[in-house]
Amino acid sequence: MSVDAAELAPSPPPPKNVSARFKAFKERHHVAFEVSFFFAGFLFDVVLLHRIDSTPLLIHQGLYLVLSAALIFWDHRLSVSGKEPTGFLGKVASYRLWVMHFFLGTLLNAFMVFYFRASSGILAFLFLIGLSVIIVANELPRFRAQGPIVRVMLLSFSMTSYLAYLLPVLWGRLHSWQYVLSVALGCAGTWGLWRLFVRFTNDPNWTLKRAVVPGLVMQAVLLSMFLLGAIPPVPLSLKHIGIYASVASTKDEHGHKHYELTYQPAPAWEFWGHQNDTFVGPVGSKPFVFVRIFAPTRFQDQVRFAWDYHDPDKGWTQRGSPFATGLSGGGEEGFRTYANSTMGKPGTYRVRVLTMDDREIGRKTFTFEEGEAPVTETEID
Repeated sequence: MSVDAAELAPSPPPPKNVSARFKAFKERHHVAFEVSFFFAGFLFDVVLLHRIDSTPLLIHQGLYLVLSAALIFWDHRLSVSGKEPTGFLGKVASYRLWVMHFFLGTLLNAFMVFYFRASSGILAFLFLIGLSVIIVANELPRFRAQGPIVRVMLLSFSMTSYLAYLLPVLWGRLHSWQYVLSVALGCAGTWGLWRLFVRFTNDPNWTLKRAVVPGLVMQAVLLSMFLLGAIPPVPLSLKHIGIYASVASTKDEHGHKHYELTYQPAPAWEFWGHQNDTFVGPVGSKPFVFVRIFAPTRFQDQVRFAWDYHDPDKGWTQRGSPFATGLSGGGEEGFRTYANSTMGKPGTYRVRVLTMDDREIGRKTFTFEEGEAPVTETEID
């Protein structure tokens, strides 16, 4: 019986020191490591990324976009020439791919945090899953090995995502045309970078199909998701939403406005919250929804409250026209406002907080039961 020489070859000795063993373990489980680092980085950014309208943050992210484009251009030029620089510049050039993906990864993480804070509903959840896949893929060596085509596509996505909240912050209102303009500028930036590359680097392989079409496909996906209502309404985000028996505004001796929120307490076994998700009262009761919505400084816009009833036969049906109210930005804990609706019959209800272009900022689902209103408690916001 013949024996394969490979079977007779001795297996490599296990690494001796801790560093070598860790490196070997990381190589065997590199995908799990990349996913773990993604979630660790995301949680880190959730803590550090504070206000979406921070001027230093917006400048910092804009600089990362410019530097990413410059590094992609430099890498393409070096790859076409086939010669790496020497000396100190060569040492710097050896880190260009790592730095490039660090910039793009940092931007993608920030977008993930801001989209996550502003997201509501199943479509937004699916969009976040897709963005998570992109972020994780950006960390994988196999994905990075695809070269400048993938990096240009990521840069195209980053340009549109950045502009999607920069324009409302600068304008002071949120409109549908701002996102459409962001997509248009993302397309123009993708095409402009290609023309810049072609002008300064003679590469017959750097065609429209390879250098522009992937970015335009990304822009088409973003625009389609926006039209479907899957793009969260950045820079707005819901800080709090709750159902109350009554809401009353008062002012203290310093002239500061406070809200007295009267609520029906949750049963003792519902340890995860102090408010009851079942509102009890006679038919005709008017529960209040109270919200705190973060908006950028100098933001002046409107939001709408849409009340829905879950019909056993028809599913969710909207009850009348949404109620619109003003929204003013700048507050650290968010702009406070409220609305109410009359309960016609027992069942499941929900209230959706919408922008004026019908994007959902948040929602609250609760059950209405006919009966004697229970004892309430009051808190001050």
